[in-house]
Amino acid sequence: MGFLSRSVSIMRLRVKGEIEGSFWDAVDAGIRKGAYREIDTPGVEVGMGWASIEDFTDYEFTSASYLRAHYVALSLRVDTARVPPRILEIELKKESQKLLAESGQRKLSSAQRRQLKDNIKESLKRRMFPSIQVYDLVWDTSKHVAYFGSLSGKVLERVTDHFKKCFGLTLIPIIPYLRAEELLEETNSRAGLENLKPSSMVP
Repeated sequence: MGFLSRSVSIMRLRVKGEIEGSFWDAVDAGIRKGAYREIDTPGVEVGMGWASIEDFTDYEFTSASYLRAHYVALSLRVDTARVPPRILEIELKKESQKLLAESGQRKLSSAQRRQLKDNIKESLKRRMFPSIQVYDLVWDTSKHVAYFGSLSGKVLERVTDHFKKCFGLTLIPIIPYLRAEELLEETNSRAGLENLKPSSMVP
């Protein structure tokens, strides 16, 4: 669910690192560098990148539409296409028989079969409707914190990698222990955290 929905799961992330030169120019360049585009290389993903948080089909960001005061509001759009194994098996058998008949071979080599399978998979992907997933991200540039609309570890890894490539900055999940360190550091009581020991809540 997106941030504009009635309910959403949110993960808080610390933004680590520094941007050299003009901050907002670098942010704009990073967003446009990482804007959604189709992926030509073979694989499951067929498209990925930043899109408008209000409309995932808009990735032009006209007039810096991602800006909300000192916040940067984006969506990470990920399109994937997975070919059903049975469909791939049927098409591979059909095309293998056709290739054997044309070449006069009795059996395809492992390299031929692998290449044929890859070609069929990519051809089938182009004929399928991809699954579209959209994950919202709001970056509070004044506090170096980002809010991400997913708790999935796999999705977090994806957005972390993309954020790093676009802005050269690292996203670090603010787990309870790290948040406690921050709060106690403000009160000069951080040393007490190191002496804490786990307790069993079972009677």
